[in-house]
Amino acid sequence: MTGLLAMTSAHAFDTVILDAGHGGHDRGAAIGYVYEKHLALDTARRVEQILRREGLKVVMTRSRDVFISLPGRAATGNRYRNAIFVSVHYNYNRSGSGNGVETYYYHSSSRTLASYVQAYLVQRTRMSNRGVKSASFHVIRETTRNPAILVECGFVSNSSERARMMTGEFRARIAEGIAQGILAYRRAR
Repeated sequence: MTGLLAMTSAHAFDTVILDAGHGGHDRGAAIGYVYEKHLALDTARRVEQILRREGLKVVMTRSRDVFISLPGRAATGNRYRNAIFVSVHYNYNRSGSGNGVETYYYHSSSRTLASYVQAYLVQRTRMSNRGVKSASFHVIRETTRNPAILVECGFVSNSSERARMMTGEFRARIAEGIAQGILAYRRAR
């Protein structure tokens, strides 16, 4: 079976596909020398470490500063059975006033995963809760075999959030929130 009919049933999965947003020539959101691509990769690596300690298999769409196309990322998301796909990003808005974390899903079967990750991310970071939202981002729309979400871990464009996210300690809390949400989703049957 392929597509939506083959999506991971209930919450039974043994593989987490972590997608660190952007990379290579694609910096993502940037202010000065603070690039989303670096923040996302560091955060995804931290999530990877936590999940591996918990015994889960983790696949990274990128583990270094390289560009991976959106179709390439979605293809990785569809390559594995009994998996979930989590894309890690940092947000940006022109006014600099945006703040908080939000988690996106496209397929309704991914909403529960998004809700768990969002709840634990807010709890662990104490950042503003921008909610769980449906959106048609390529990587979550085209990842059809497995539940897929995209997490926005705060605003690079917000000076106070940027100062926090530049510290390893705070990125560790973000990673803990994402990982705890994934683990809680897996336990909920």
